[in-house]
Amino acid sequence: MTLSSKYMDKNNFKKNAQRALRYLWKSYRQFWKSGLVALITKVLGMILHVVPPLFYREIFDTITQMGGVKEELLAHAIGILFILFWVQLVNFVAYRVYDYFVISFEMNIQEWLNNAFLHKLQRHSFQFFTDNFTGSLITKVRKGVSAFETMTDLLSWQVLPFFINISFILIVIAKESVLLALGLLVLVIAFSFVQYKLYVFIYPYQEKANALDTEQGGLLSDILTNNFTIKFFAAEAKEDESYAKLNHKAAYARKIQYFKSIWIWGAASLFALFMQIGIMYVALQMWGKGAITIGMIVLLQTYVLKIIDFLRGVGQTLRQIFRGITEIGEVVEIVETPHEIQDKSDKKLKVKQGEIRFERVDFSYGEHQIFQDLNLHIKPGQRVALVGESGSGKTTVTKLLFRFYDLQKGKILIDDQEISEVTQASLRGAMSMIPQDPILFHRSIKENISYGKPNASDEEIVAAAKMARCHEFISHLKEGYETLVGERGVKLSGGERQRVAIARAILENKQIIVMDEATSALDSESEFLIQEAMEELMKHKTVLIIAHRLSTIMKMDEIIVMDEGKVVEKGSHKELLAKSAGIYKKLRDIQSGGFIGQ
Repeated sequence: MTLSSKYMDKNNFKKNAQRALRYLWKSYRQFWKSGLVALITKVLGMILHVVPPLFYREIFDTITQMGGVKEELLAHAIGILFILFWVQLVNFVAYRVYDYFVISFEMNIQEWLNNAFLHKLQRHSFQFFTDNFTGSLITKVRKGVSAFETMTDLLSWQVLPFFINISFILIVIAKESVLLALGLLVLVIAFSFVQYKLYVFIYPYQEKANALDTEQGGLLSDILTNNFTIKFFAAEAKEDESYAKLNHKAAYARKIQYFKSIWIWGAASLFALFMQIGIMYVALQMWGKGAITIGMIVLLQTYVLKIIDFLRGVGQTLRQIFRGITEIGEVVEIVETPHEIQDKSDKKLKVKQGEIRFERVDFSYGEHQIFQDLNLHIKPGQRVALVGESGSGKTTVTKLLFRFYDLQKGKILIDDQEISEVTQASLRGAMSMIPQDPILFHRSIKENISYGKPNASDEEIVAAAKMARCHEFISHLKEGYETLVGERGVKLSGGERQRVAIARAILENKQIIVMDEATSALDSESEFLIQEAMEELMKHKTVLIIAHRLSTIMKMDEIIVMDEGKVVEKGSHKELLAKSAGIYKKLRDIQSGGFIGQ
């Protein structure tokens, strides 16, 4: 398996490392007080942790003295042991204080990161979510937040202890032998440098494996989300095969990464063996010359074993740091990507009449031109339907009205206010949308109906449900309005979901109502019952309907026929049918089952 140039690019690691460190620092600053207390108690605990060998050296030197009174030597040694007990007790307290503050520090950071990442993600454009797997985004966010905790643990349990312990040990050894301390320092630096270079070498393989893990999570989410469709096509085996192929690629990439890591682990073990024996050999030679005591040999060997333990952990620590940098880099890259659609000011949209105008609008998806010099005018309180073949631009009109995309040219105005000059929240909050296929939250029916008006009373919710003709079926459910609708509302039928969405719009009571095939999922009886409610809802409001069904639009004030992004006909239902060669009449003549040109 070869790696693409993207993964072999060493600059990619530097970029990820810069992003990770920048965001780590940003998150640490949010809770610096608890972080500072944790740092101080950690440093204190680490220093006290490497002190005991000094006491043991004194004990060994005391009990091996020649010519002393045994009882006095024993009493002195026991006195040193008691001092060591109190040192260890203080060390115990320091670590317990550290545990409390570091847990608070890390959990607060996790909470802040989850909120910050969601805040940034939600404000990306409609196109962003069209182009990215939801499952992959979720995987990146979850892995990224977890990596922040892992990196904090590594810094506090591996990196910081490594530098403090090595520094303390070298200072102690230097008091006995500067040359020995310098020799150890050179070995530690050389070993750490080689380990770093080796892990830089395998980083692209780790990044490749992480990318495949994310892709695998996205595919798994896609399969499980669309399980209903898969069952319709009896395509379980096909999806098993697709997942197995990607799973194999991900496992293979991880395997290659670990195989290359074996050389690093092997080199570390071999280095540790030579270092342990070499240092002991030097120490014995020095003892033979009377340069050091037996207690110093015990101290030296204890510290050398500690250094070896730290050095053995360097490889594992680097592997985890590199993986953490990759995972943090992935999510930070997403949240630091500038939002495609941005507010130009803090100005709020104020809707009084509900007049809508598209003035000389040019818009394209990439190189595909949709509108060129499009003009539309919907008067206050007017009910307008857009009709046309699939691909004529009807739904794109609603997306532009909600500013899911920015225009290449022209402007859209609501009550003489250009929508690109007001906040997106105020724009979208001023209109009610009933989509073609309403997707409900996996929450109660009550929460779904009141989503646009969270403070609505139970009476208001029930009244809206009655108007939308969904109160009856809700009342027959065991939990009534508290019934959970399932993921994306799967526990309800298409018509039931549609009516809940309409009840939500009724409750919002906005001046502008947009419906995209709003009654397409209803059977004839349900549609008939709901027409009266919709008539009440639409009174004195500006309504824009994207529809195929004639019964939905026959009573509209105006029907606009679109073809290839252009307005080709306008008029009432009767006026348009009177045009013998008109597109609307043609669509009417070829309709089947009440639908036009799907």
